[in-house]
Amino acid sequence: MGLTIGVDIGGTKIAAGVVDEEGRILSTFKVATPPTAEGIVDAICAAVAGASEGHDVEAVGIGAAGYVDDKRATVL
Repeated sequence: MGLTIGVDIGGTKIAAGVVDEEGRILSTFKVATPPTAEGIVDAICAAVAGASEGHDVEAVGIGAAGYVDDKRATVL
């Protein structure tokens, strides 16, 4: 596998970083966590775009605090 981007959705910031197969961090990008669901989606997209710029990313992992309701696609 090639490069992977990880996204951390936190209460105050959303951070993304690109790592290689050896776990070396190649780039990072952070944005403040907005107060609305629509804003959070936009911020996640901005963080992924910012961190992955110039990199050929093959996989994405996302972490968020709380329980995930997979039936409603919601983080509780």
